[in-house]
Amino acid sequence: MRSVSDGPHPVCVRASWRGGPATYPRPRALLTLATAALALGALVGCSEVEDAVRDTAAEAGCQVAQEAVDGVTSQARQAVEDLGADPAGAEQELRNLRDAVATAADGLSGEVGTHLDEAEAALDDLVTQAEAAADGTQVDEAAVESAQTELDTAVDELTQVC
Repeated sequence: MRSVSDGPHPVCVRASWRGGPATYPRPRALLTLATAALALGALVGCSEVEDAVRDTAAEAGCQVAQEAVDGVTSQARQAVEDLGADPAGAEQELRNLRDAVATAADGLSGEVGTHLDEAEAALDDLVTQAEAAADGTQVDEAAVESAQTELDTAVDELTQVC
């Protein structure tokens, strides 16, 4: 431990001023301290900025995903109901729904992207059945029901995530 008789601290400079001797921090020591404080503040600030950017990106991803799947289950069900009356029209409607979901899924990752990919796969299965109907082939009702269930599940899980 240093005592007063040891003289000024090595980080400090002694200067005489009107009232007598005074001790001031050395400029180099102040600069080092200021640099360290600034670096620490920048690290804390970066962390906060990264968190804010991550949160904003997640919110934007959810918004894109929600817009892509908004009403997709009911529109897909309507297209499936129309398979008997207008298979070509139902096929085109299902393709449009699948393509819209695929476009939204392209830029998204994580859980949101996964659920959009699941919805796209279910719609692709429905397109396959609609193509069969348009070609005059028997529609696999079990495959249609399974694809609709998968679509409902993917959309519900996406809604829960967002």
